[in-house]
Amino acid sequence: MSQFFAVTLALLLLVLNSTSVFAKGTSNELPECIVVTHCAREDWPVSDVEDSFSKVVEAVSNTPRTKIIERTDSYIHAEAKTKWMRYVDDLLVKALPEKGVIQVRSESRVGIGDNGVNKKRVEELAYRLTTNQIH
Repeated sequence: MSQFFAVTLALLLLVLNSTSVFAKGTSNELPECIVVTHCAREDWPVSDVEDSFSKVVEAVSNTPRTKIIERTDSYIHAEAKTKWMRYVDDLLVKALPEKGVIQVRSESRVGIGDNGVNKKRVEELAYRLTTNQIH
């Protein structure tokens, strides 16, 4: 019985932990949401990817309880703490100039539901970008 439990746990960990590794290795895009009850991902078509990406970086930098922890010329990874309970969510932004798209993904680290927090975070960021309300 304990061997069955160990094998099941190992397979579960392999599946859960391999998603981001495979996503980074096989595509230039951000990973798809696996558990959609605590994750939101959108593609934003833009006319000027570089300018839009700069504006998104500025908006994320000026978002309360959000800290950019990794940044390149076309990618940011930020940690956003929820207002209530201070859970840490991951916010990823990727510029894809070859597609004319900015990809945004926000996902909770814990739980299977987020009460719409991640979707709202992505929508708020989109609103700020489209209305030039960056600060």
